[in-house]
Amino acid sequence: MSEPIVLMRGERVALGPLHAGLLPLLARWANDPRTVELGGDAFRPKPREAVEAEWAPLLRGERPGWAGFAIYALPGLRPVGLANVRDFLTPQRTAEFGITIGDPADRGRGYGAEATRMLLGWAFAELGVHNVWLDTLSTNPGAIRAYARAGFREIGRIRQARRIGGVVADLVLMECLATEFAGTAFGDDPPPAG
Repeated sequence: MSEPIVLMRGERVALGPLHAGLLPLLARWANDPRTVELGGDAFRPKPREAVEAEWAPLLRGERPGWAGFAIYALPGLRPVGLANVRDFLTPQRTAEFGITIGDPADRGRGYGAEATRMLLGWAFAELGVHNVWLDTLSTNPGAIRAYARAGFREIGRIRQARRIGGVVADLVLMECLATEFAGTAFGDDPPPAG
């Protein structure tokens, strides 16, 4: 694989566009039960062809209001995850956020929190959204802490909303507002109004 395109660079991670060269890695992550469960879904094995078919329209840019990024660990630009901002074309100026750190050895190293901060800043400044929200499982306290470090705050729960592997979990709802993000140590100038 040639050196990836880097669009944003932080201290620990860089973000770049998703590309077809990542498909084998995406297929591996989609077939790791814990990675899938951390994302809030029940695990079902998926053939590589099914994973490629799911990703093909996104890689071609065919989903309006969806922007996906590969997350690369620095300094070597090793792919460690992916993140996206979606459904941002609404007049309400809201968007949903999603992230996956694929391999267990890469979790808990600050990659997700930094990538989340970078993508929040981008969404507020470049997309002009005002509210970015997400949901995560109550059984994933590491993600909840990382999201809080990145600027999200819990706004509620949908109780006992997921049953994964016999475990019942709440769905934790979190949000970050552009005005609050701009006032943090990692938010730049307030995003433009309008």
